[in-house]
Amino acid sequence: MNNKTINIAYCTDANYLEYVATSITSVIMNNVHIPLAFYVFVYDVCDSDIERLRATSPLILVIEIDKAEIEKYQDNFTIKHLNRSVYMRLAVPRLLAGKVDKFIYLDADTLCFSDISGINKINIDEVICAVSHDSLDTNNNINAQRLNIQTGKYFNSGFLYINIGNWIANEVERKANLILFEKGETLPYPDQDALNIAMCNNFIFIDNSWNYIFNWYTEEQKETFFYVKEKLPRIIHFTGGRKPWFKEHDGLSQQLFLFYHHFTPWKNIPLRSYQERMRPTDYRVYSRKNWRQGKHLQSIKWYIKYLYSRLL
Repeated sequence: MNNKTINIAYCTDANYLEYVATSITSVIMNNVHIPLAFYVFVYDVCDSDIERLRATSPLILVIEIDKAEIEKYQDNFTIKHLNRSVYMRLAVPRLLAGKVDKFIYLDADTLCFSDISGINKINIDEVICAVSHDSLDTNNNINAQRLNIQTGKYFNSGFLYINIGNWIANEVERKANLILFEKGETLPYPDQDALNIAMCNNFIFIDNSWNYIFNWYTEEQKETFFYVKEKLPRIIHFTGGRKPWFKEHDGLSQQLFLFYHHFTPWKNIPLRSYQERMRPTDYRVYSRKNWRQGKHLQSIKWYIKYLYSRLL
């Protein structure tokens, strides 16, 4: 394979397949001038959906994860509540060994907005991976403090540029799984926390534009960021529960998601509702958002739901 090819991997079950396809489409449409290869590791996905994913682009190689890889966690691990993707993503570097030397891992809730060819200029020969921060306050990271990480450094694992040889040599998968087994019940961000502990600072930070957390924007910026080209991140990561693919989360981010979604085989699938997943915090957020938009009746309805939920 061309050593300039940018290899990108995802790991998903059936629930996030169309969002992976949308993320991949955003990468392709903003990088038509460079060679790309996508490796999508899937489990619990029917054959028809796998064919849909393949139809998204000929650049996609779908790899079905062997049932044995999944069942060993069901049988041997006591942390039953953790999504299996937590464990599967840790296995991806091992499963890609021999195919590529380095690759970008991306979460499904990411969209690409710019050229990513610069990744080939980032040297990770001496580290396990290149990462980006999980907070704009890089000098006082509360997650590093929570985990008692002495360096004070903590990264967001939705984007990882991984050196497979170094990952395997440092036994990251085994170490992270052991941490999950011993502490998983107490970790609010299980795989991310485990990776931060397991890598022991054997990583480098790169510019946050590779994994820009959407909630870093102010409410005003959330509706204008796409039009400020000189500051537009390469990749935006829509962390948290209010994803752009939920119909209640209208606005610029949803419009952009729908644009890329339109070029996937899921284009005729309507947006899903977030109602069943909502928490009191969500009701309050939507109330404020609707009030700012002048939708006062909708705002009052959301706020009543918020008050009612607090009384339960």
